[in-house]
Amino acid sequence: MPNLEVAADEAWLACLGVAPGTEDVSGDEYVRELRVPVAEGEEVQITWDVTDDSVRVRHRRGGRVVADLFREMATLLTVAATGSGAEIVLEYGSLGWSGRARIEVLPAVRVEDTVLRS
Repeated sequence: MPNLEVAADEAWLACLGVAPGTEDVSGDEYVRELRVPVAEGEEVQITWDVTDDSVRVRHRRGGRVVADLFREMATLLTVAATGSGAEIVLEYGSLGWSGRARIEVLPAVRVEDTVLRS
């Protein structure tokens, strides 16, 4: 059974310049949220629930959702500095399969998501 491991608040702040907080909509202390401004009118919103091992990444441009990635059975949610910006790494899976999503956030948004049988 997956247990979601999440990067420390300090790591998010160091790589993206923003720190996570309690998710606005639910107000549930176990649901965390992070909003990363990317460009004028564009942001990436990451929400996660450590009790349900779930993660959602939404890319918004001009107030519209242009990409919505939701994964259950998440095992890792972390952030890393890259040469020119930062990326979010999301790993998920269960017996017989695993997946990894890499979401480049800065300087521009790019999503790569791979699921494989194991």
